[in-house]
Amino acid sequence: MQLSGQILKARDLGQTIERPSSRGELREITEGYEVYREVDALLRQSGYTRVGRKIGFSNKATWNEFGLDSPIWAYVYDRTVAFAPLDETALPDVSVGQLVAPRLEPEIVLRVNERIESVGWESQALVDAIEWVAIGFEIVDCHFEGWQFSAAEIVADLGAHAKLVVGNPSIIVDEARQLLVPGLQETTVKLLEGNQVIQEGVGKNVLGGPVEALGFLMRTLAEQEEAEPLGAGEIITTGTLTPFPYIYPGQRWTVIVDGLALSPLAIRVCD
Repeated sequence: MQLSGQILKARDLGQTIERPSSRGELREITEGYEVYREVDALLRQSGYTRVGRKIGFSNKATWNEFGLDSPIWAYVYDRTVAFAPLDETALPDVSVGQLVAPRLEPEIVLRVNERIESVGWESQALVDAIEWVAIGFEIVDCHFEGWQFSAAEIVADLGAHAKLVVGNPSIIVDEARQLLVPGLQETTVKLLEGNQVIQEGVGKNVLGGPVEALGFLMRTLAEQEEAEPLGAGEIITTGTLTPFPYIYPGQRWTVIVDGLALSPLAIRVCD
């Protein structure tokens, strides 16, 4: 079986597979993206629809754990994204029963408009292409034992993407755009398990800020010949604002945002 098929089988069964690097495969990140294109094609053949992108490891504080030196990107799909109920008391259940070793990332999520196709990738220009901002939880997973991988391997492994829960969005009005870059940079979050604060973070942790992370994604896609550019309506999750803990059934996780008018987001983890 090809590596792309092995990865998807491991994903379906909630299992780990042998690291390709142990067989001398996937030594370069370009090879990782080649395998990921095959993974993406197989997902789309089975009915998945792309709805946006994730930026992975944009928080440099996570690099030491994995020996990385650059962020990565991957697609998110209609079957992996869910929107939290407007009623904040109605907790969405997030099933992790088929995941290997799920971890939780509180992230700033952006939705881009039609201007994304022409604004370039400088921060003050990119703000014109942002339709709304939300807080989100990305649930990430790894199909290599012990979360041990190279950059190429985790790119091939769907960029570690498993699920994305998006909180209630805040529409960006034109009058607020000039303040969006510094506003997102200075936005802070608290991550709670139950009533206990586990981690804290700030927007500038992701490559200097979520808009800067979006600019990184734009530049990276332009440099990759096979990559498709961003299009109107895509949802971009910009990277974890805090260290990302492992999660387990029975837990309740909440992220509280300060600095932007974003409602808290809470989820209940289940099998």
